[in-house]
Amino acid sequence: MISTVLVPTDFTIETEDLLGCIGELQHVGLKKVILLHVVDILKAHGLTPMFERNAREKIEEYAAFVREMELEAETSVVVGDVKRTIAELAEKKGVDLIVMGTTTPGIIRGKLLGRTTEYIVRKSKKMVLVEKYDALKEGKEAYAKACTATFSRVLVPMDCSPEAMRAVRVLSSFEGITREVLLVHVIENIKDLDALEEQREEVLQMLRKIGVGLKGFDVRCRVVEGIPSDEISRLALIEEVTLIMMTARGGGIIEELLLGSTAENVLRKTTKPVLLIPGGNGAGKVEKEIKDEREEDKPEAS
Repeated sequence: MISTVLVPTDFTIETEDLLGCIGELQHVGLKKVILLHVVDILKAHGLTPMFERNAREKIEEYAAFVREMELEAETSVVVGDVKRTIAELAEKKGVDLIVMGTTTPGIIRGKLLGRTTEYIVRKSKKMVLVEKYDALKEGKEAYAKACTATFSRVLVPMDCSPEAMRAVRVLSSFEGITREVLLVHVIENIKDLDALEEQREEVLQMLRKIGVGLKGFDVRCRVVEGIPSDEISRLALIEEVTLIMMTARGGGIIEELLLGSTAENVLRKTTKPVLLIPGGNGAGKVEKEIKDEREEDKPEAS
C-alpha cells in the first residue's frame, strides 16, 4: 500500500524525527524514501547557490540515515516555491504518502499548523501523514517527539459514506503494524431526543459490522454526540490513541478544496498525529489549481 514516501525537509530537528518515524512502514511495504529540500526562491535572493550547495551536503546525511534502515533513498534539492514544489513533486514521482511535521499547541501556538503543511493537506491528492511535535522551551526551536508505534492504536472517524470507507480499506493494509482500532461516529445536530437512543444503537450496530470485516485487529466502537472535530480530538486523548486516520474531503465553505471542514478542525485541534486520506471530491482539480496559481503569480507584461 505504501511503497514510496516523500519527506520534505528543512533540516530542523522535526525532520530528523520524521525519518525515525517512517521506519515502521517497512512492515507494510515501504521501499523508497524521497528526500526533498526546496530553496525558497522568495527568500534566497543572491545567496541561492550557497543555499543549494549547503542543502545538497546536508540532505546526503539524511539519505545515509535512510539507507541504514535498508531503504532506498533519493534526494532532490530544488529552487522554487516551497509548498507548490512539494505538491508537484509528489504528483510527478507518484508517491504513496507525504510525511509532514508541525508543532502542537502550547508555548509556540502560532506554529500549530504551518502554512506549508496546511497547503499540502488542502491541495494534495496523496495521503498525508502530519506528525505533531511538543514545544519544549519558549523561543527555542527544540521539540520532543516519540513517534515509535505511530500506527499501533488508530482512531477512525466513521460516517459510513463511501469516502469514510476508503479509510477502512487503507487501514486494512496496516495489519502488520496496527494492533487496536477505535471506530467513532459522532451524532450532531440532534433534533429528536426521543429517537436518539434508537439512532445510537443503529449506528453502533453499523460500526460493529464494519469492525467484523477488519480481520487481525482488536476493534472497539464508540458513538457519541457533539461537534465532530471536538469529540474526535477529545476521544483521541482519552483513549490514548497513537494516530487519527480520516478521509479529507471538501465540504461547506471549502468544498472546492480537498480538505473538509471536520478534517481541518481535527488537524488544528489535536495533539495526535493525523493521517489524511484524499477523498474523491475535487481531486481532479489539484493540477489545475496549481497551474492557475502560477499564472496569477507571474509578473504582468510591461
